[in-house]
Amino acid sequence: MLSSTPNGRQSGPLAEDGKADMKADLIQAGRIYSDQKQGVRRVLEIGASIRTCGMFDDAVGVRYEVLAASKEPYVGTKSSMELKSFASWAKCEIPTEDVTAHLTKLQAEKVAGKLTEAQRNFLLTFDGDLTEATAVECSRKEFRVAAACQGKGIIGEMPESLDPRLRCFDVRFTPVGLAVLAVVQGTTR
Repeated sequence: MLSSTPNGRQSGPLAEDGKADMKADLIQAGRIYSDQKQGVRRVLEIGASIRTCGMFDDAVGVRYEVLAASKEPYVGTKSSMELKSFASWAKCEIPTEDVTAHLTKLQAEKVAGKLTEAQRNFLLTFDGDLTEATAVECSRKEFRVAAACQGKGIIGEMPESLDPRLRCFDVRFTPVGLAVLAVVQGTTR
């Protein structure tokens, strides 16, 4: 059974996990692919001259750059593998114009999974239609949890400390913070 990728291209038979592998002839240099988990890779080049340990002599290789991975140390690294293996790893192609949004969503899902109950409850108090430019007023009692959210990259701007006479303060969300907000609230951005 064949399936289609999000951009309408056909991919190969469904793998054991229910997601389709890409066909090797659909993988192209300069394009970006995802395993539909935490992995995103940009194909740098494809050819028989690309070698890696364990490849057969007649195998075609793929050189790629890791744009996102489940383990941070791999991000930014370049590596090679057999084209068939890369096609098996790849579940879909990500159009170039969607890469930033896809990477932000992956990062937001990671951050949202590590929120404390207090942080999650704090985020649930905000409207879902905020932008980076929107300043939102918070009460003094929310300062600690807001500071913890700033430490996770959710809040971009807020005061470092509060004057004892102030009863409220403003916060502004980062792009990742807005995506985390959407994940927590169960909406899409």
